[in-house]
Amino acid sequence: MTKLIDKQLNDYLDWCKNIRKFTSSTLLVKKSILNRFIKDMDLEDITKLSNHQLDLWVEQKMNGGLGYELKISSMISEMAIIISWLKWLKKADYKLNIKLFMIAMPKSTIPTRRKWYTAENIEEILLNCDVLLDEVMIRMLFDTGLRIRELTNLRISDINGRRIHVIGKGRKEGWVYISDFTKERLEEWIKTSKAYDYLWIKTTKGEYFTPFTVDGIRRRIKYWFKIAGYEDFKVHELRHSFATDLRRRGAEVDVIQKLMRHSSLNTTERYLHHLDGDLNSEWDKFKNYKIASISGASTSVIKKDCGKV
Repeated sequence: MTKLIDKQLNDYLDWCKNIRKFTSSTLLVKKSILNRFIKDMDLEDITKLSNHQLDLWVEQKMNGGLGYELKISSMISEMAIIISWLKWLKKADYKLNIKLFMIAMPKSTIPTRRKWYTAENIEEILLNCDVLLDEVMIRMLFDTGLRIRELTNLRISDINGRRIHVIGKGRKEGWVYISDFTKERLEEWIKTSKAYDYLWIKTTKGEYFTPFTVDGIRRRIKYWFKIAGYEDFKVHELRHSFATDLRRRGAEVDVIQKLMRHSSLNTTERYLHHLDGDLNSEWDKFKNYKIASISGASTSVIKKDCGKV
């Protein structure tokens, strides 16, 4: 007999799949995290969950009380998925005991230090890269801001000159763009590899036309960044780099939002790192100017009545 909690979860996952059209990988992540949450909490009915129970679970997870200690970033990701489920239940007229407005997301006391790479950094990495496949993938990630899974799923039919059709999060369709030179290198890769369907394929003996996986591509790209001295590189940082490079070259934030295919401007702003750190040079750019070219004040005399109202 199906448990009530299983039905509540499956109804939500069916909605995610059939209505929101989430990808299979996103569905697997949601299902895994929510099932683990149900097991940790020993839940039989999600509508009975209280704010106190949820707060206690978060505290236990953060302190290793459930067998392992979770990083703050992972905890926030899990909480976002749980809250999305609870919000769906409320919209679906489930009578929840928990008060959604009282749920507090865990916060780190240490500021997050996101990384990004300049065009000069990318050039340095490409100068060391002597594998055409890897070179083209790095160029495309920096040119387009594609997510790693979006890059992995590209097919020849998605390419239209310098425009590339992409299906992003939530099955949203859009276009990204590459430079003339990246287009030349991409065409060279297609010609060399004889790719005819998936764009990124293995060309080793016995594996012709087998597409690379996300992890396979990630490992290849990380290798070249490590060679250049970037030991802790993460591929998603190239998406941050794409946005920041645009901003540094004068693109307005709303334009960057469209190019990154974000639905929220706030999300886009989290990707912009050109103002991180010392703001002296930025202040100089806008405020370090004379309002009057000749000063009319003299330092030789201080008026006695200057303090009077």
